[in-house]
Amino acid sequence: MNSAFSVIATIIFIAVVATLVIKKYNSVFVFMISGILVLLGFSIFTGTSVLGENTTGNVIVDVFAFTSNAFKSNVSGVGLILMMVTGYAVYMSHIGASTKLAYLATKPLSNIKNPYVVLSFLFVIGTLLKLVITSHAGLGMLLMAIAFPILTSLGISKLSAATVMIMCGFVDWGPNDSSAIFAAEKVVGMPIMKYFLTYQAKTAIALIIICAIFLPIYLRHMDKKTAKEGGAIEKSEKVENVNCPTIYAVLPVIPLVLITIFAFIPSINLDVVTANLIGMCFVFLLELIRRKDKKSVTSDFVVILKAMGESFANVVSILIGAAVFAQAIKLLGGITILSNGLATVKSAPFITMTLMSLITLFAGMLLGSGNASWYAFGPLVPDVTASMGVSTETIALPMQLSSGIGRCMSPVAGVVIAISGMAELEITDIVKRCSVPAVFMFICNMIVSYIVV
Repeated sequence: MNSAFSVIATIIFIAVVATLVIKKYNSVFVFMISGILVLLGFSIFTGTSVLGENTTGNVIVDVFAFTSNAFKSNVSGVGLILMMVTGYAVYMSHIGASTKLAYLATKPLSNIKNPYVVLSFLFVIGTLLKLVITSHAGLGMLLMAIAFPILTSLGISKLSAATVMIMCGFVDWGPNDSSAIFAAEKVVGMPIMKYFLTYQAKTAIALIIICAIFLPIYLRHMDKKTAKEGGAIEKSEKVENVNCPTIYAVLPVIPLVLITIFAFIPSINLDVVTANLIGMCFVFLLELIRRKDKKSVTSDFVVILKAMGESFANVVSILIGAAVFAQAIKLLGGITILSNGLATVKSAPFITMTLMSLITLFAGMLLGSGNASWYAFGPLVPDVTASMGVSTETIALPMQLSSGIGRCMSPVAGVVIAISGMAELEITDIVKRCSVPAVFMFICNMIVSYIVV
């Protein structure tokens, strides 16, 4: 295939898919069907099997066999991890443990008088809670109920407080995070704890510290600007405590603690699924002891199963569709041609890292989902890095983090829509207020990732 044609075809393919998703066509359907059509076209015109030597004997059947394999590998591998993690997280929310953890973590700050110092500390706490409350929308809504009233009661504008609630989830990190798991297990090819401790944690902590310094400076400036223009800042009442045993605040972190501890015990291999299963069994035991209605405790297992099913429908299905989509992009060859060209440029790794990260940043903005962005373009990284002779994590880490940053300034992101409704603010106003810190953190992400990796 002609090089120029390959690049043009790749760009057109990505543009068409992005347009359909932006127009609210189901992203999983678009990813999968568009990928299948490209794979069919490639197979028919070239006579080459997408399965290589593992062909079924017919190049057309091979396309559907490839899609079938995508189902099998993702459901039994990363998909199972994501479903189990989601089930545990939703169960923690169902019994009030997540809310208790957030309340106890933020309560001491309500006594500090300087509002922007509180803002900075609440931001850091929110990013740490993201380790165990991995849903950006879930974390945002929880913080809106607990931390948002603290900020607004101190005189910070609703718009700035809402910005903090959104930015708390700008880093998708930790051994329980779906995009981090995908980055480690499927893209980089290493255990999640090694990826987290060796690369991701260092970069994420540096970015959190930088953002914790930048946010109060920027938001204070914007609030002063609003006040000068005659904008009123309404104060709200502080939130009350939640009805849940205090000890339950430690329950959401059980899997994280277990994974971290056993990562340093080579004789025992504890994976993410097993850690979450241990946590579930322990919590069920506590609930059976605490609650008089034993039948209702057993019925809570349905909450976990439903959450796992929703995870399959909303997250794992994207993994499957994105796998077919990514294979189609690989066969079109445009990305490979561009990466080979960059390999000859001085300082190419940094340039490629920035360009590839811009793809997931803008995809996150357009799709409103960091997962959809990262799952779609993450599988391309190994081929790109192989042609350049650099490690996969060099490109994968900043790309993965950029997808979450892009989500923070997306008008169609679930977290932005939810928070705008809860704060009674216009979505466009929130997106504008979030854009400056998000763009600044993207730039910092490029610099920090290049230094760390």
